[in-house]
Formats: sequence, structure tokens, C-alpha cells
Amino acid sequence: MRNLSYLSILPFAFILIACSAEKEETTNSTPLSEQDLEFEIYDSLVVDYLGNLYLADLTEDGKTFLLLDQRSDTLFVTDREGSILSKFNRLGDGPGFYKTSRLGLPSFLGSKEIIVPAYRGFYLYSLSGEPTRSFLPEFVPTISLIDMFNNNLVIHGDQVIFPWEGRLSDELGVDGKEFQMATRQVEVLDLKSGQFSPSIPFPGSSKFRTEEKTYLNVNYHTLIASSSDTLYVAFRNEPVVYGYSFSDLTNPASIQPIPFEEFIQKEPKEEAHYGTYDMKDIYVGMIQNLHPTEKQRFLLTYNRGLTDQEYDEIFALENSDPEEFSRKRNKTNTNGQVLFDGKSVSKVIMKPESLGFTFKFISEEEIWFTPNFEHIEKDYSVFYKTRIVAKK
Repeated sequence: MRNLSYLSILPFAFILIACSAEKEETTNSTPLSEQDLEFEIYDSLVVDYLGNLYLADLTEDGKTFLLLDQRSDTLFVTDREGSILSKFNRLGDGPGFYKTSRLGLPSFLGSKEIIVPAYRGFYLYSLSGEPTRSFLPEFVPTISLIDMFNNNLVIHGDQVIFPWEGRLSDELGVDGKEFQMATRQVEVLDLKSGQFSPSIPFPGSSKFRTEEKTYLNVNYHTLIASSSDTLYVAFRNEPVVYGYSFSDLTNPASIQPIPFEEFIQKEPKEEAHYGTYDMKDIYVGMIQNLHPTEKQRFLLTYNRGLTDQEYDEIFALENSDPEEFSRKRNKTNTNGQVLFDGKSVSKVIMKPESLGFTFKFISEEEIWFTPNFEHIEKDYSVFYKTRIVAKK
């Protein structure tokens, strides 16, 4: 009788599977640009700490989290239950300390070390905070735009890749026509030899590879991410994703233009160097980060930007009517996360107001968000585990 009962539910199970497959096929057949997507919260990490903690990284097995206190630059290591295993601060002077500031979020290097990209180089620590080693390039590195809450570092085997400039600054400065033709946009550290080497010249098809005009260096700030065999590169004010084989970081193996509905690109200048600039020169379309997904897509954070005319009209309200200024700026300068599948771009993915602006991407089924501190006041810290789903 038990066998007959078991067999009787099989047709129902097959119906459920068939319906699920049909629903997935329907979703997949809908162009990405027409899909309504949202971040769905389905789990969280709670840490008994009062303060503005940001999520920096988690280990590959998902059991250990690296958090950062915004105000003090203190690093926290916790387990999956939120218990604090260690906390330490290494911003300052002296052996093993990084000076001035970080240049991005720290990351786990394997399961036993933490790497911090800082002003002068890379500083490494044990999970308890003891200095283990440091790597300082032979030149003084520079970076056109510092984003202390974005992870823009790639670890591939024994290589650490980071978008440092500065190798040519003594000779050519940090921008200009000659610089654009000669510069390399990332430095690759070989952990075994300790040597740095420059890679990723502007691709031949990039608007930035020109000796005819000069672009503001902030607008070609470099974003990097990786899959198992490919390094992906994007430049802040150019709607293109370039893909490189790790065996050839000179010539892109793939070039994928991003068809944003609107993306304001800044015009260059004729001068040898860009020279003085104001806020409207950087209030343009921007890619803030990119993450290749397991579904052969990219999760991008972007801003549409403002034209010069829009900028002048909106910012004229900044002092006279602050509320209208904020409303009009936010409405005009579309921003948020979108999916890009190589052909089309989704609408901005909706997210609950409890989610902040920084996140750690693992897959489309696992995206950890730092909270929105403007909407949450609690005597503990909480981080939200989300996934991308069709909007209900």
C-alpha cells in the first residue's frame, strides 16, 4: 500500500515540475529589458555591535565574514552566527600599519589572511590582526577616484590585480593625450616574487585610447571583476565591458557594449591635459561596479548622469529649494543595480529600503547587502542575504 501511495503522488510531482519549467521558460523568453526584478531578502547575519558596519567580504565556504566599521576603520572577523572572532585597527603609523587611508574594501586572501589595498601598497594580516607581510610597488601608486566602500580587487591564483596608476606619473603626469596612449590601467602583483607589472592598456576600440583629445581621468576610472578564466574590465564613463583571458591582459578577447536606455558621456577637450574641471564634469553616466554572474550575465551598478544643461538647472535649486533639488536630481539621474546579458539591460532592480548601497555579490541567488543606515536604527548590526527574483 505504501508503494501505491508513493506512486500516486508522482503524477502530481511531475505536474509541479512541468509548471515550474514552463514558468522558467516563459521568464527566460521575456527580453531582459522587459522583466521586472527585485532583490528578495531571505536570510540575515546579526552582529551584536552598535555602529555602522559594512560587509567587506566572506570566505569561499561562507562561514567567515569580514566587516568594517566606517568611523574607526576597525576590521571585524565573525562567524556565520555573528559571533565576533577578532577585531583590530591597523590604520596609522608604524610597522604593519597602513597610512592615510584604504583605497577600497579589504578582502580575504585564502582562508588565513586579509589583504588591504591602501595608499602605498598592499598590507596583509592574519585573521586575528597580526601583520604577516606587505607589498609596496617601486613607484608611488595613484588612483583617479577613491571608493573606500567598493571591492575593486581581483585575486587569481598567486596574482593580485588592482587598478593602480602612477607608474608613468613622473614622466607624463597623471592624465593627458600622451598618458592615454602609454598608460596601463592595472597593476598585477605576483605574490611569489613580490614583483608588480603593468597591464591593460586602453583597448584600441575604446574612446579613451586617443592622442587627439584628452579625457578627465576620473571618467576613465577602472572597474575590474573576474570569473574563473576571465578578467572583466569597464571604464567609469564608457558603457562597455571588456573581457580578457588571464593569459593575455593586453588584448580583449570580448567586447560587449552596454545598451543603457540613457547614459550621459562627457565630451573630451583638445588640450594636452584636461586642466581644471568642476562637478558637472564628473556628474555624468558612470559604471560603479560590475559582477559576472553564474548565468552569463553581469550585475552592474550605474548612474545615468546629467547633461550640462540638466546639471545647471537642477543645481540652481540646491540652496533655494533643497527638497525640489533632491527630488529632481534623483528623478533625472537614474541609478541602481541592473542586469546585462550581453544584449539588453534590465530595468533598475527594485530593493527594499532597508538595503544600503554596498553589497557583496556571490551569485544571483546570494547577494549580501549592508543596511541602509538612514532607515535603520538598532542596537545591533544586521546584514541581509538576498537573491534576484521576478517582482511579485
